[in-house]
Amino acid sequence: MELWSHFFGLEACMRAASRLLSAGVGMLVCGVGAAGAQGAKTNTEVGTSVGVTILSVSGGGGSVTHVGIPGDGIQASPTVYATIFASPSFMVEPQVAFSLLSSGGQTLTSVGLTLQFGYLVTPSRPGSVYVAANGAFQSVSLSGGGGSVSGPGLGGALGYRFKVRNNLAIRLDGRYRRWFSDFKDLNEIGFGLGLGATF
Repeated sequence: MELWSHFFGLEACMRAASRLLSAGVGMLVCGVGAAGAQGAKTNTEVGTSVGVTILSVSGGGGSVTHVGIPGDGIQASPTVYATIFASPSFMVEPQVAFSLLSSGGQTLTSVGLTLQFGYLVTPSRPGSVYVAANGAFQSVSLSGGGGSVSGPGLGGALGYRFKVRNNLAIRLDGRYRRWFSDFKDLNEIGFGLGLGATF
């Protein structure tokens, strides 16, 4: 528990660091033009997301709410995703999150990995509902004898993805993930806005 209380105390530092990327996200939003079709030529999408993540412990263990730009990723960490379209409808999406924070001579290191599989319901239209299932792994460690925790998580997502012009995709989604092992009884609920460049 000492590790988690220290982690949530450093949450303000994480938010401050993530603000550095908010200017780039703002420029992407300002450059939005007319929507185009999802397109069969799109093979890859790389992006990140902004949003709200709620972490709660089952059985009345309290909760933490995180708002991040970026920051709607693995356990509220700023996350980068790469979507690979195996077909116009089927998406394979690895996600990675890394955070290193120092305070008072201690360093908190957080690494998260997710593999998500998604299905676009109407890929030939400019916008499409999608459903996804994912598996994740998170490791958090604190130097100086602070300990470490790690564990897997399983979850799902429901969202809406639409293309803007030919090189930008926007997605709105809601997700739930249940964590196990050292994160036993931890629930992750998130609502996000994803911005991705398409190739």
